[in-house]
Formats: sequence, C-alpha cells, structure tokens
Amino acid sequence: MEHARYCRIVVYKIDPTPKGYRLRVRAGSFGFDKELSSEEATEKEEYLKKIGAVKIVESVPDHLFFA
Repeated sequence: MEHARYCRIVVYKIDPTPKGYRLRVRAGSFGFDKELSSEEATEKEEYLKKIGAVKIVESVPDHLFFA
C-alpha cells in the first residue's frame, strides 16, 4: 500500500466476502490482495481515494469489450 503513493497509475477493486471485503490493488508492477474487515477496508479505500487511485467497477475481456 505504501508503494502506491509513488506510482502514476494505481487501480483497485473491492469485493464483499462472507468475512468482510477482498481488496486488490495494482500499483506499477506490484500487487496487493488481502481479505480485510469492514473497518480496515474503509480505511484503505479512503487512502486510495486520497492518492487518486482508480476504482475498478467491472472488468470485461478485450474480445467482448471491442466487439
């Protein structure tokens, strides 16, 4: 997460799970994937918004996106 502050492009996705939330972050060539409690997920997402990270809402394969 600290590395994300120094990257130009940071993307993240957050999904609900039975135990809380799964947060996945891509910052440069580094990735972060962790299951977090609701409070931790909120804290991390606030940080990501603060540094200008882009939230991924949905992903679609190229062959469907450009069809």
